[in-house]
Amino acid sequence: MLNRSLLNIEKENTFSKSTRLVKEYKLAHPDADVISLGIGDVSMPIIEPVRNAMKKAVDDLGSMDTFKGYGLYFGLEELRQTILDNEYKGLGLSIDEIYIGDGTKSDSTNILELFDKDSKVLIGNPIYPIYENGAYAYQRELHFGEVDEEFKLKIPKEKYDIIYLCSPANPIGNALTREELKEWIDYANKNKSVIIFDNVYKSFVESDNVPLTAYEVEGAKKCIIEMRSFSKDLSFSSSRCSYYVIPNEIDEDINYYWKERTTNRFNGTSYVSQKGAIAAFSDESKKLIKENIKKYKDNIKYLREELNKLGYSTIGGYDSPYLWVKTKNNMTSWEAFDYFLTKLNIVVVPGEVFGSNGKYNFRISGLGSIENSKRAIERIKKYEENI
Repeated sequence: MLNRSLLNIEKENTFSKSTRLVKEYKLAHPDADVISLGIGDVSMPIIEPVRNAMKKAVDDLGSMDTFKGYGLYFGLEELRQTILDNEYKGLGLSIDEIYIGDGTKSDSTNILELFDKDSKVLIGNPIYPIYENGAYAYQRELHFGEVDEEFKLKIPKEKYDIIYLCSPANPIGNALTREELKEWIDYANKNKSVIIFDNVYKSFVESDNVPLTAYEVEGAKKCIIEMRSFSKDLSFSSSRCSYYVIPNEIDEDINYYWKERTTNRFNGTSYVSQKGAIAAFSDESKKLIKENIKKYKDNIKYLREELNKLGYSTIGGYDSPYLWVKTKNNMTSWEAFDYFLTKLNIVVVPGEVFGSNGKYNFRISGLGSIENSKRAIERIKKYEENI
């Protein structure tokens, strides 16, 4: 009776394995000062205006005059309208095309329910493993495409029905330019494909030629479902709130059927989290969020520049909080993980966690504190100078 497609999910090269090894090391070395440069979580708290809105929302639930129960299937209308006015103004979208979810991890896999079970899914290698495991969980036919020298997915010659693109990318840390995204849009429209565009790191974009939303590019509304999250911007990694757009232009009935599905499958995102998300769009909140994002960006810039000085080859770290680092001395990613952990008490994420093409790479994150990053760099310098 088991969903045998789940047996395809990787057992060895996983986040859970690296987490287990770090935990075991700390238990065996209780006095070790372990610094994590692999952190995917945030290191700054929820900003005050958002906290205040969430506290008021809790009070709303304390009175039946303001209580909110079932019926938030697609999200609060106020939040959806606020997102439309702030993120998609002038792009020809409507509130009925916007949905509130509880995180892009679940949104990007649940969306497969919208498509036929025989749909062919294309992903890159390396890539955020949730797409791969989600396709297996939903028993979809999964294919891995070729990537270029910067690990960007190449446009295939064959037809695929669903393509996952993450830009700015996790784990690589680079981003698709408008021209590159236009090529994907042209491919998708020619083949009647749909692109799941994971754009959760939009706030980190600084390059002029990288779009803030896919819908800036002509033809995108005919083929792209865009997904975003409040996890990094608002430190909502535990509060859970996200949003995504399903344009009517993909199919005239697409939103009717997705709303029917959602009403039956999802009771909505936390009212408290949604009220906090609304507060994120105030002028004060935008200023504070921008300051926090700058700290993360300054951190990843520092790590990129210092690692380059130490002879490490890197990709990314300009439009994303992540840096993709090539190992030295032909180490595999797991050997590098062990080297950093046991020799330097530093945690990095093995590239093989994200796919076999990451065998000689590891991921570094700028989501930690710059103080820890400076300490880590000093350790690397001192150790490698004496090798």
